[in-house]
Amino acid sequence: MRSPIGEGRKRLLQALFAEFGENGPGANISMRQVAERLDVHHTLLTYHFGSRAGLMAAVLSEARRRDNLVIAATGPEIGFVPLCRTIWSFYSDPAHEDRIRAFHHLVGLAVYEPDAFGEFVADVDELARLLEKAARGDGFTPADARQRSLIAVSCLRGLLLQRLLNPDTEIDAAAERFISSLASGSTE
Repeated sequence: MRSPIGEGRKRLLQALFAEFGENGPGANISMRQVAERLDVHHTLLTYHFGSRAGLMAAVLSEARRRDNLVIAATGPEIGFVPLCRTIWSFYSDPAHEDRIRAFHHLVGLAVYEPDAFGEFVADVDELARLLEKAARGDGFTPADARQRSLIAVSCLRGLLLQRLLNPDTEIDAAAERFISSLASGSTE
């Protein structure tokens, strides 16, 4: 008896992480090469993920879900600014560079085809929700917590993109300066 579609997709995602590690398959590997490594037919990947970009989006969504669990586990009572530092430290680690590169690639594709990347776009804000919860725990109003989390996530992602585009700049110092500005209650 065949398992439901969602179960097959989940098993394939597990197999992808088991085979390729926490970042999933690299950007230059084809669907056929991925299928060969998993010992499945490439049409199975196409059935569950649609395309190479769909596969990347699913892998990245699962990787971000796992990342968010790790980040959230740093302490349920962690404040907004320490959480921003934790997020920066986590994603600025060179071990995550391929994932950061894939994230920005997929964001670019999603801008042009939001319907094709619905799942990916839907969970992009999970990190902002973690930050919003921390800001509310620090006593900020719901509206201010939402705005602060959006600003923080946007700036941190922008700094990560800048690091990819121009790695010789002092991105870590700029990130610390930005995060420190959050401690004063002002991002201006």
